[in-house]
Amino acid sequence: MIMTMGTLFLWSCSSNQEVTPKGIEHIVVIGIDGMSPNGIQKANTPMMDSMIQNGAATLHARSVLPSSSSPNWASMIMGADTEQHGVTSNGWEKFDHQLPPVVQTENGTFPTIFTLFKDQQPGAHVGAIYDWDGFGRLFEKSDVDFDIDGDHEDKTTRAAVNYIKEHTPKFTFVHLDHVDHAGHALGHGSPEYYKSVEKADSLITEIVDATKQAGIFEKTMFIVSADHGGLGFGHGGESLAEMEIPFILYGAGIKKGYTIEETVYQYDNAPTVAYAMGLKTPQAWIGRPVKGAFIGNEAPKLIYKRKAQITQPKILPDAGYFEPAGGVFKADSVAVVIQNPNNLGEIRYTIGDKVPSLENSQAYQDTFYVKETSIIKAGIFQEGRLVSTIAEGNFRIVPQSKEDAVKFQIYEVSGIAMLPDFSNLSPLHEGFVTEFSHKEALSGDRPQEQVAVVFESYLEILEDGNYTFFTNSDDGSKLYVNGNEIVDNDGDHGVMERSGSLDLTQGKHLVRVEFFNGGGGYHLDVKFKGPSTPKQIIPANHLYRKK
Repeated sequence: MIMTMGTLFLWSCSSNQEVTPKGIEHIVVIGIDGMSPNGIQKANTPMMDSMIQNGAATLHARSVLPSSSSPNWASMIMGADTEQHGVTSNGWEKFDHQLPPVVQTENGTFPTIFTLFKDQQPGAHVGAIYDWDGFGRLFEKSDVDFDIDGDHEDKTTRAAVNYIKEHTPKFTFVHLDHVDHAGHALGHGSPEYYKSVEKADSLITEIVDATKQAGIFEKTMFIVSADHGGLGFGHGGESLAEMEIPFILYGAGIKKGYTIEETVYQYDNAPTVAYAMGLKTPQAWIGRPVKGAFIGNEAPKLIYKRKAQITQPKILPDAGYFEPAGGVFKADSVAVVIQNPNNLGEIRYTIGDKVPSLENSQAYQDTFYVKETSIIKAGIFQEGRLVSTIAEGNFRIVPQSKEDAVKFQIYEVSGIAMLPDFSNLSPLHEGFVTEFSHKEALSGDRPQEQVAVVFESYLEILEDGNYTFFTNSDDGSKLYVNGNEIVDNDGDHGVMERSGSLDLTQGKHLVRVEFFNGGGGYHLDVKFKGPSTPKQIIPANHLYRKK
């Protein structure tokens, strides 16, 4: 236990002295914002490919939730999750946040890997060079010797290269942001996205070459990782595409050609650096070093191992990213198609809220039709057992004669980061759409960035009881029922779901949804559930313009 300046630090202890890996005198961590494993697999990345082949790697490391930048960069340098450090969204600021850190330094922040170097190896030269200025607010400037906001991936790399060659630092953290920009602007998985990953690979090469020119390459360990992946034009949700990240160890002290089978989490990055440098980690850190990757250490014996991923069925029509398949249809019936993306197993499905089992489901044979609003759930079965996650479709069937019942108003708000006070604004566009969704309101030539939208409609409740409402949005949203705030999902964040409940009587109730998008990808869907109503997107056939 060490007490300093009135602040209590608890260090983890062990009866056996931890042996520091040999031959590692310098560490360079390179974090690529928004780079998914898929990006490395499909882009031309000779440097990262060589690092994987001649180092230790996994393409199945996990981000923390929410899969947004600030929570994950914080977890990467803090060795802890959002519950510990309190950086729960991109709206976090040092003196403006909801959840305080469980412990804090004398400067009021959760201890980072930079803090450990300052406290335990004060003579070590430590630098942070970053492309996104938001990264710079996550650590104390006094904990580093070199702090620069590069403001562009090329400038950031040039600054890192010059820093390494001039100072031969003990620890360098480099953050590059351009891959995330490509994902938001052009879509994850797009040709342009893969080009941005290829550029990241070339910039990593420049940084590695800088250690060679500085004469420290043979004594340098590298970590290449990311804060999150992405889906469509955004991230922040719980899908594997957003949550899986690469974790690559390369260089001094690292085994060659070692596949990391053990689980690796975002918050294991900093403890791995600490382990390599012989730094003691605070008790408040929950991360663990990836010891199996280091020369001289045995691979851990795993009782529970990672399962081969069986892809869930694909229900068509696809509604797009972050939303169940299906959609809203003005028709008498809609065709449902379910595809098996795997070369094994059979599809079994249910109509309703029940998760498919062998007893309650039907084997999918061919296209079938639904004639009323329905929920479809489907999974892949092998030998009578469910082996995939569940795919879901929400099909909202609306009579062709029914008028669009949701009134919308669009407002332009410059610099928006929270929902505005709409009473002081005048709408730029207004009209009626089928349901509470961004799709129809922000279509055509209407503005899609720096905008806020208000939706209102009367929802018919068929029975008395307790109802839960959900908004799933990027960026912020709020939901009101009869003028009362039920869901607060406000703030600048990726796709995130929040909910709230209340008792409602049979009849029509006014539902108001407020939503905004600051920039980049955006999304909104609104769900509810009740005593006899499974969770689903609020069906358009139960929405009305008037009470």
